[in-house]
Amino acid sequence: MPDDATAPNPPSSPPPFGAELPLTTIESFIAALVEAGPEVAEHMVRAAQELLLAAQALVSAAERNLADQRRVRDEAEADAAASASPEGSAASAPPNAGPTLRRVDEVA
Repeated sequence: MPDDATAPNPPSSPPPFGAELPLTTIESFIAALVEAGPEVAEHMVRAAQELLLAAQALVSAAERNLADQRRVRDEAEADAAASASPEGSAASAPPNAGPTLRRVDEVA
């Protein structure tokens, strides 16, 4: 398409030397914070702190859940080992029908 000055959307040309470029998104955000004053910046910091606290709570809950799962699994393994008789345990053991699950600690 030829460069036509009468076209509805002429192609953009670089700004002339010395002309100011538009602000980036981050620059616009920082400028808005500076213009809004310290109250807005304080509010943003508090909101960020609340988000971090929420993330910490989620991580703590996940760690507790994993610890509970490990405890239950370890108890089940201990019960299974205690219920197996020392003599003839190989004969009474069920055949391995498929792949077994490995512990998370073994994989990582």
